[in-house]
Amino acid sequence: MTTQNPITVLEDVPVKQRGQYKTTTILHCIGVSWGIFAYGYIASIIGTTIGQPTFYLAMGLTGHNTAAILGAANALFFFGGAVGSLVVAVFADKYGRRPFITIGTIVMLVSTALVAGSVHIAMFIVFRFTGAIGGYMVLTAVPLWITETVPPRGRGVLNDINPIFLNLGYLTASWTGVGIFFYKGPAAWRIPFAIACGPCLICLLCVWFVPESPRFLLLQGRSEEAWKIVSSLHTWHGDDTFARLEFEQMNQQINFDRSLKGGWREMARRPSYRKRCIMAVILVFTMMNSGILVITNYGTIIYSQLGYDNKQQLFLQAGYLTAATFANMSAVLFVDRISRPLLVTIGMGGCIVSLIAETALIAKYAASTNLAGLRAAVAFLYIYVFFFGAFLDGPTWWYTPEFFPMHLRAHGIAISTATYAITNIIWTASAPTAFANIGWKYYLFFIILSTIGTVYIWFTFPDTKNKPLEEVAALFGDNDIVVALQANGFTGTGQEKDVVQERETMPKPATIQSK
Repeated sequence: MTTQNPITVLEDVPVKQRGQYKTTTILHCIGVSWGIFAYGYIASIIGTTIGQPTFYLAMGLTGHNTAAILGAANALFFFGGAVGSLVVAVFADKYGRRPFITIGTIVMLVSTALVAGSVHIAMFIVFRFTGAIGGYMVLTAVPLWITETVPPRGRGVLNDINPIFLNLGYLTASWTGVGIFFYKGPAAWRIPFAIACGPCLICLLCVWFVPESPRFLLLQGRSEEAWKIVSSLHTWHGDDTFARLEFEQMNQQINFDRSLKGGWREMARRPSYRKRCIMAVILVFTMMNSGILVITNYGTIIYSQLGYDNKQQLFLQAGYLTAATFANMSAVLFVDRISRPLLVTIGMGGCIVSLIAETALIAKYAASTNLAGLRAAVAFLYIYVFFFGAFLDGPTWWYTPEFFPMHLRAHGIAISTATYAITNIIWTASAPTAFANIGWKYYLFFIILSTIGTVYIWFTFPDTKNKPLEEVAALFGDNDIVVALQANGFTGTGQEKDVVQERETMPKPATIQSK
């Protein structure tokens, strides 16, 4: 049994120091995000592949079961993603965050090269599956690394590099598809997959220079190495006051966290941990229920329903992803200025309203010759993706890691990325059949489910904006496992006093089960 530690209120530092980050930190975040770019490209390029007649000939897909085979391949890809997420959950606290960025990228590199060289459909499906395992290892490890390494007041901005590069991967795949559309050679479907090796190699080069997460090093008792990283990245113009304060808080909290039980069983046993897990699932499921997966993956089907030809469909989809990327980039201007629940609510509200308008327009003008109606339908898709890209794409990846304490964070983010993969299977597998049978009514599922989820998030989710990770537990009622607070660092209004007072009124000695 481990007795509850007394809480320590650490000295304060100027607010602006808490949000300063060096160019080196930005470059590290960009470096690891090349792995995210590679995943985005690999996941999206399949849309170009299935439009190439040479692919069907090379794979022998000329029978009536072609659609079923491609549907199974798509489902297996995302099942591989769930597997990759769980690999990180199980091993990241033992081996670190950085190794899984490296391993995942290598798996993507090798798998994609073999996909490009596939000689039959079984080979294609198997290596798409292994590529997804590697891709989701990177999708899980990169936001985990960024969250644990950057300063608290730069966490949202620097984590938003992740979705920016994800969309750049989608965008590159889309414009590659436009270019390949005009090439009719037998290798037309192979070239896009071969291109994916480029960002994988860039990531492997960059990650060589990236340090390990200092919080992971502290979890392993390697405090000297951790301090070197924190002092290097968080010292500002020679002033290491904040770096020392932050390191002291991290060290005290993680030393205590090592005495706590971790793993899946503990996450299910303790109510506050269980609540976090449920919230992680609801957050990702709600945002994916906005319809983004179907619109992004089956945009060309939507445009075809509106009467656009193949060439127009490719350009409209590429334009849609270009708009999404610019929306992602705009998020860095406000993502750390708006509370997390409000950020998600604004984004979901904009998506829901846009989707309602889109549904009405498709119901009325699909396959018609009314140019004004068709253009309005396309415009609302672009408005929709602006709200998603600016307000939701980032929190999809970095809001959940902020929920969990150090000894459970890898498991927590794995839950969210696995939810992302499973939701992909649900919606993308059902989309072609739904479009064929119920048409515009399919969007009603997204409107209803996302509205319910948004209301729940607005009223129940905590605001973790700018909070040191070591203090977030108090937002979930776990004041008994918070051991150090920055003066005025918890909310900026002295809420640390409330936490201290609540701790003092708790029954003593409070106990936490040790490992």
